[in-house]
Amino acid sequence: MLSGRQPLMETSDNNATTGSPAPTSSARRSGRVSKAPNKFIPDAPGASKRKRNSDNDDEDDDDNRDNDDAENEAPDDEEDNNNASDDDDDGSETAAEEPRRAKKKKKTPSSSSAKPRKPATKKPKTNGDAPGHDQIVGHLPSRPKKAVRLAITRPTDVGLYADIFASGDSSDKVATEWYHKYQADDAAAVTELVNCILLSAGCDQQVTPDDIRDPENCSNRLADLQNVYTEEGITDYPLVAKSKTTRSFRDLLVGFFKSLLTVLHETDMLYKDTALMENIARWVASMSSSTLRPFRHTATTVALAMEAGLVEIAKKLDDRVSKMTQQLDAEKKRKGKNRERLAVIEKNLKEAEENQSICQAQILDFFDTVFLQRYRDVDARIRCECVEALGGWIWNLPTQFETPEYLRYLGWMLTDAMPQTRLESLKQVTRLFKRDAEKLGHFIDRFRPRLVEMATKDADVSVRVAAIHAIHILKETGMLEPDEIDSIGRLIFDSELRVRRAVIDFFAGCVDDLIEGKVEEMGGSDVIDEVLGEEDDDDYSSPRRDWISVKCLAELLAAYDAQLEEEGSTAPPRGLDIAVGMVQAVAPETRISLASQVLYEKIDQVKNWEILSGYLLHDHTTSTKSKSRSKASRSNSNEAAFKAAVAPEGNEEAIILEILASAVKLGLSPNTEDGHRRKARTDAADTAEESAIHLATNIPRLLNKFGADEKTAVMVLRLEHSLPLDIFQQLRQDSTTFSRLLDEICTQFDRHVDRGVLAEATAALLHARKHDELQEITDSKIADLWEIVINALRHFDKNNELSVRGNMDPATITGLGNILLKMSKLASIANPTEFLEGGDQPAIELLIKIVHRGKLDVVDEALDDLEDEAVSTAVSSVQFYFLWKVRALIGSVQSRADIPRDDILTLNSLRQDYSRNLIWTLSSRGTNDELRLFSTGGLCDLHICFATLRTAVGQQGSQGAASPKSYSDLDVLLEPIRADLITELIEIFDAAERAYAKCLRRRLNEPAEDEEPVEEELSDDEGGEGEEDMTPMERRGKELRLERALCELAGKYVLCILAKMLDQGGRLRKRMLRNQSKLGGNLKEVVAYLDEGRLRERVERYTNKGRKVAKGVRKGGPTAAAAAANKGGSGSGGGHQGGKKLSEEIVVDGEDDSELSEVELELEEDPIEEEAEEGGEEDLRRRGLAEEEVIDEGGEEGEGERMEEDSVIGD
Repeated sequence: MLSGRQPLMETSDNNATTGSPAPTSSARRSGRVSKAPNKFIPDAPGASKRKRNSDNDDEDDDDNRDNDDAENEAPDDEEDNNNASDDDDDGSETAAEEPRRAKKKKKTPSSSSAKPRKPATKKPKTNGDAPGHDQIVGHLPSRPKKAVRLAITRPTDVGLYADIFASGDSSDKVATEWYHKYQADDAAAVTELVNCILLSAGCDQQVTPDDIRDPENCSNRLADLQNVYTEEGITDYPLVAKSKTTRSFRDLLVGFFKSLLTVLHETDMLYKDTALMENIARWVASMSSSTLRPFRHTATTVALAMEAGLVEIAKKLDDRVSKMTQQLDAEKKRKGKNRERLAVIEKNLKEAEENQSICQAQILDFFDTVFLQRYRDVDARIRCECVEALGGWIWNLPTQFETPEYLRYLGWMLTDAMPQTRLESLKQVTRLFKRDAEKLGHFIDRFRPRLVEMATKDADVSVRVAAIHAIHILKETGMLEPDEIDSIGRLIFDSELRVRRAVIDFFAGCVDDLIEGKVEEMGGSDVIDEVLGEEDDDDYSSPRRDWISVKCLAELLAAYDAQLEEEGSTAPPRGLDIAVGMVQAVAPETRISLASQVLYEKIDQVKNWEILSGYLLHDHTTSTKSKSRSKASRSNSNEAAFKAAVAPEGNEEAIILEILASAVKLGLSPNTEDGHRRKARTDAADTAEESAIHLATNIPRLLNKFGADEKTAVMVLRLEHSLPLDIFQQLRQDSTTFSRLLDEICTQFDRHVDRGVLAEATAALLHARKHDELQEITDSKIADLWEIVINALRHFDKNNELSVRGNMDPATITGLGNILLKMSKLASIANPTEFLEGGDQPAIELLIKIVHRGKLDVVDEALDDLEDEAVSTAVSSVQFYFLWKVRALIGSVQSRADIPRDDILTLNSLRQDYSRNLIWTLSSRGTNDELRLFSTGGLCDLHICFATLRTAVGQQGSQGAASPKSYSDLDVLLEPIRADLITELIEIFDAAERAYAKCLRRRLNEPAEDEEPVEEELSDDEGGEGEEDMTPMERRGKELRLERALCELAGKYVLCILAKMLDQGGRLRKRMLRNQSKLGGNLKEVVAYLDEGRLRERVERYTNKGRKVAKGVRKGGPTAAAAAANKGGSGSGGGHQGGKKLSEEIVVDGEDDSELSEVELELEEDPIEEEAEEGGEEDLRRRGLAEEEVIDEGGEEGEGERMEEDSVIGD
């Protein structure tokens, strides 16, 4: 057994990691039970215990003796922390297993007899010492499901255990009753106490008074109990049981032992009967060193509770000794000394000092035998309890524990592998900093760098937040270095919102410090009051005290932003994005915008954004002139000094502009908590109408001042997105203000060629068209812009042949690309057909001619990128034109209007020319450059777009007409992609697939016998040359770009195939399914739509969801029904056939089903038998679809729908 060896990990280096119990025939070295445990009903006290097999017991004992020494070896420090996450004992169960355990307990009857069971086969695990554990993992590993027994309080329990947990009596009363039992029979009382600890650990076995009287046999007896406990198969114990009473169980257990120490102190038994504490400490310390987690954890909890009780007693004794010493000194100073009184005081003082020394000795004994071994235990729970207990001891008894000797343990636990331990250590450190930061200089100097590191780099967000709170206290006490202040202050730009909110108080303190310094530079508050005089709260354009705060805020943000730039924390520059879709209309979050989100909540000058706009509109250049002209006047010099001090420098104005944009967005948004309560604002902007008019008036002025620079123009244009335009609908007399705003926006659109400016201006015009009463004036401004760009395009056509590549110099082709970019933006706002079809030579014909410039005959590195840029924007513009035309045709079909045949023939001619030029573009290129992929997607989008006409014509019956109207003339527009292009389309997909596979370093499946062989090598353009020199972030960015290109291409192919516009023979479908499961889940889900069986399942899900939504729409009345119909788009409407009815339900659900409903109709009316067989069980297994019954409808399907919409639009 355990005789003849020291307790686990009581070594000189204090490596208190815990090994596993000695392996037996029924227990592994890790201490986890390999026998299947008996299952029982906790409320059935009559359930008999299983008997041990004597033969197995002998073998177990031999194995235990053989492996004792190996289990006592303690790992080194580094392994100690790594093992924390590789725990193999049974003390931790996931919360998800608890309901299953509860069901098993209810369903499994208790057995009256138990037979020896064979060991269960389990996967072997290491205890953290195996190679490969060099990475610290911050979570417990997942474990297989186990049968569980939970040791709980039973109705048959009697004695001290029942008194503590079942009687309902207070801990003080139970402790007093135990003390009386001890006076009557000391051995029986201690036996009952030890048995109570065993029961608290979930062990039904008990010790006897003979065991208590034989302290030398303590370790052997505990080893016997441990083996029996292991064989009983209990994997949970009360301290870690996942139940609502777990916390109360621990509180009752800890409270009892604290009360017990108090009773022993008050009765002086703690000092008179030292053998009692020695005996209790021996059993508790031995259990705390057990290799069995329930014993070790429970005993450690008891020992820490007893230590806490001793600390409270020591505090009382210190107070008593201090008071008695004062009394003794006062008595000695008296003139007439009372010798008897003096002798009594001295006697009491001596007795108190003796008690104090005994108490301190017991405190040190528990600290040395338990805490030093367990604060580095392999179980994170035990380590957390040790850290929490140590913090309480330091807090309650600073005279003994608030020294470097004990504080260092808190500092060491800041580097623990588990986040919960680090977090607990930070909580204790923060509490001490609040009270005694000035007294902890040595500790702070030693561990302050670690605190800063945790705040800036820790993997757990909660730990970072706690570390920031601790460091904030150090800043308030002046115990941070300047570089450390900057490191924490830069966290205002952190990507985690919780971190930014945690650091905002720290950052605001830094701003206040900067304000204080600047005020002192200007001569103090009195001088500033003299310069500013009495401020007018409604006047935001005149200098005011708030400008000092704005200046300091911008100055500090600019400094921190510059530091991050120097450190290289910026994202790598993006390569040439010729596809229009690569530039998003919504600007991404920047550092300043992220910081502004929390600055708005804390800093009043940010929340009151009128102050920011007034500061920006003020002319700060006059400060130098004032300073040179007014040397004689003291007041004028002070005024000049103030203006010079608050004048912005460098990029501070751009920073304030970005803060203003975020503040306006947060302040005027109806979803913002403070959006309808702006009581802190002045009376001039007290209402929403005044705020909107104030903003609409300031935007043109800001554009006049900052519109010349592209970066600042983007920020000012972003202000319009937050403008509540319904105010102008209500206040018709202010239409001139809105008209002036639109004029300035259109000026910026015409002036700039920067993609960011054009995207923001386009979004502003789209926002303006949302309101019906403002749509007319907005459309008039858009018409003026169309006239400008079309005239410019005609000018290019007069001087150059637009269809021939390479006939323009770089400056000319750049200008043409800028015009085409603006046309694509305007075409995305409103219907452009009126402008593109007008004139002798319609502009749409010129755009289609420009698409032909994509045909690559000779490579010219100086011009190719510019040429491809121009062609891509022309493709986007033409694609929008056809989208608007198809929408108009669908509207005519739904309204049963006549469509002139000449219009159809003209549109078909344009469609054929455009398709032909796209084919020239993609066929003339040998590698998958961006324009080739974009042109391929454009070709697919064109045919998908016209395929929706088939759905609209087929759904005429839903309009309630007696007989559907024939639109046979539209058939010419439904021409599929030519069959001779399939080979080239397969080559394009193959190249994109191989490029992504090479980037991932994955091997693709070999082609079938009837397929073309795979090319061995990729070209440099396709394969990605120079990956060895890439950083991990750059390599990851390349992977994402290649994956996006492949998935977008696959998505367009899939939509074309499902719409019956491509691959009638099935070659492309078969090629796309070859590597479906090789290149990630995104491609797998896209290609999965080619499976008809799975598609039907998804359609049925939409159907069921559509019925529920349709029912809700019917309840909502005609208004809701109309809204649902409008949301459905062009494919709405239902019919008497099953497929049409299904499509109607999908539309009611608010989905864009123009492609899906078409596929569904054709599947219902013309099922394809051969492809149904292709999607059989074996085929599904081969493609990885056989076991995917459960899918995330909300995520995957929604993503698929968005993919369809984006694919149709083409950018």
